[in-house]
Amino acid sequence: MEFRILIYSRDAQLFLLLQHVLATEGFVASLAGGADDLLKLVSNDGVRAVVIDSSAIRVDLYALRAKHPQISFIVLSNQSAATAGFGNGAADVDLVLTRPFNPSRLIQFLRRLRVEAVVSKGGSRPAETLLRFADLEMNSTTVKVRRSGHDVPLTALQFRLLRHLLKNPEIVQSRDALIAACWSREAEVEPRTVDIHMGHIRRALKKFGPDLIRTVRSHGYALAAEVPFGDPPLA
Repeated sequence: MEFRILIYSRDAQLFLLLQHVLATEGFVASLAGGADDLLKLVSNDGVRAVVIDSSAIRVDLYALRAKHPQISFIVLSNQSAATAGFGNGAADVDLVLTRPFNPSRLIQFLRRLRVEAVVSKGGSRPAETLLRFADLEMNSTTVKVRRSGHDVPLTALQFRLLRHLLKNPEIVQSRDALIAACWSREAEVEPRTVDIHMGHIRRALKKFGPDLIRTVRSHGYALAAEVPFGDPPLA
């Protein structure tokens, strides 16, 4: 199965360096040097991740995610994601690497994505391919979430977070557990980042029905068909 990485940059040397590093791990990298190239190449079925060089390029991630929720977005930045022009910072991207960045963090993140893609494609865990809770349905093979017959657009990271909850819907998952399950091992993720993502998931699901996400104060998150009145959402 093809697993292609798209590098969005105007820096040819950076692209050649990343292409070489990724090739040692068996990843195929393509260059998108402009907005037209990006929009054309990102539609390729084999693209699973986009690496964005934010030092020279700004991009509307919201629009890209809406069209390509199955793709993970990685930002190379000289500053924090929030001040680099990416809206809510870490909430808008799957991984932020601040220069000088360690290539091993990028490799570990992409390895994890590739394993997940192979499992979904090969059906190694068929019992987890289709997950349901109340009127919510997640298909890991097609990377789609539906509620009450409506498609629910989620980012790749939000998809992983919701899937982790769906596997054991009534068990409260701590923020640390969600970070360990849904981010790369080397990623530096604050608990508040989990809250931000869960807030996005909550709002996306509530467009088609009552709140399904239960926030347990000081503990974490779970799913509940009827969220208790005395358990207000933190995200």
